[in-house]
Amino acid sequence: MTTVGNIALLDQPKHGFLCSRTTASSAILPCLDWATEMAKGNVPVMSTFHSELESAVFDILLRGTCPIIMVLGRSLYKSMPERLKSAMESERLLLISVTKQSRISKESAFLANKYISENSTTITFGFLSKESSLYPLYEKATAKGVKCDMLTSKI
Repeated sequence: MTTVGNIALLDQPKHGFLCSRTTASSAILPCLDWATEMAKGNVPVMSTFHSELESAVFDILLRGTCPIIMVLGRSLYKSMPERLKSAMESERLLLISVTKQSRISKESAFLANKYISENSTTITFGFLSKESSLYPLYEKATAKGVKCDMLTSKI
């Protein structure tokens, strides 16, 4: 695991956000509303921000004030993307890489999601179905007593 940014964010309670790549259209507005509320707070939100909906949530969080922990299923950026610089400079952002791969794969994305599910105090699932690779992570987290919320689901 390699990091860049405000490592002190790892010492705080963290709110994980996970969402299946394929989601129901009914998940979009609840996820964006959730992100708008979280963006106003001071609890770090941790996600991969890989899926399209997770990326939309990330854009909202960046415009807010909450700390953000981005867990990458690939190696760290060689140069910081422009859209991340302000959050990095204000110490609101931590980037974590769980692999040395230069590109995201199904396996590395799962490792990043697993890291989030194992290191979050609470987890919100934007959309979850039993067929999703996230479902076993949901089951394991709830079995360990982690508070898990589902904004929408197909369960």
